Amino acid sequence: MLQHASIDTFVRHYSVGIHVDAQAIVRGLPAEKQLIQFACSMSRSIDPRRPYRLEDSSCINDIPRVCALEDRKQAKKRIQDIKMRTYENAQAALQQELGDNPQSASLSRTVRKRRESQEKSVKKLHQKFDHADEQYDRSRRQKHRLIRENLEQYKNEQPVINSEQQLAGKVVDKEVMGALQHMTLIDSILTMPGTTVKKEYERRIAAINVVIAVCDAEEGAPSRPGASQKHPVNAVDILPAAPLPKRQKSTPSDKSDDTFSRAVASVCVKSPEERPKICFICLGNARLPEGERLRMYKNPGSLSRHFVNKHIKPFPNDMHCECQVCGEKLISKSGLLNHAERVHGTVSCLPLPALGLPLP
Repeated sequence: MLQHASIDTFVRHYSVGIHVDAQAIVRGLPAEKQLIQFACSMSRSIDPRRPYRLEDSSCINDIPRVCALEDRKQAKKRIQDIKMRTYENAQAALQQELGDNPQSASLSRTVRKRRESQEKSVKKLHQKFDHADEQYDRSRRQKHRLIRENLEQYKNEQPVINSEQQLAGKVVDKEVMGALQHMTLIDSILTMPGTTVKKEYERRIAAINVVIAVCDAEEGAPSRPGASQKHPVNAVDILPAAPLPKRQKSTPSDKSDDTFSRAVASVCVKSPEERPKICFICLGNARLPEGERLRMYKNPGSLSRHFVNKHIKPFPNDMHCECQVCGEKLISKSGLLNHAERVHGTVSCLPLPALGLPLP
């Protein structure tokens, strides 16, 4: 790729780890050392061939010092378990003695002393076990040391191997070969620059055509329509209080009927202090899914925000609707607000201009 006659030129003049912000140096700005270091190490971190794990960890377990520490740790663990069982038995005996005969103070004092001695013994064993566990961490440190050595060796040797493959015409390694479409894409993109302008244009056009053929689906989220493409919203079409088309009679289960009955009873308040957590308009809209109709909000404030944003602000002041829960007909937005607060306990504390209503 670099068109060098020998690999020695690359090894001599091109550094493997480049951590210098050349643009900042030329422009006289502070160097972004952390950003450059991350950008230079990103390709190595996503390389599937990078040995970030230790393949053969059995060699660490064969180290004599690690074996001795492991045996010591297991011995401490067995002694700790024995002392723990003795302590639990002494504690159970103490509880039984104090519960059955609380008047015998001398016997209780004897059992209490035995318990304290067992607690001290268990505490000392805990400390010894923790110390043995810390010493056994040497095996983990040895494993991390071997991993760092493998990574350092890979970082120094793999770029030389890649450059030799490029000079030999083997741009793609056999380890990364996959499907035929991917191979065609890689072979078309990773090619040598053309010797003339015409050949360079042909190489780029061929690479673009291969990318178009492979990536037949557009990536990313679907684009949203602009403000000019939005259709006007009709209040009668969205309001759940509009007359609904007759639906065929169905036979819902008794459990569903009980759930809706409890929900209807919860949105019909009996005192001005009650504040339900279910939207009475969504509950009466039969066109919504059952989960949306029975949705319970976190608190009455969340319900008020939903009620104002979805059922009040989008509609004009002279809106006409009918409450599908109690059957009352409403002829204005202010009437809907009063009905929601008086009958269903849904209160809005926003000022009138924020709700789209004129000041009195």
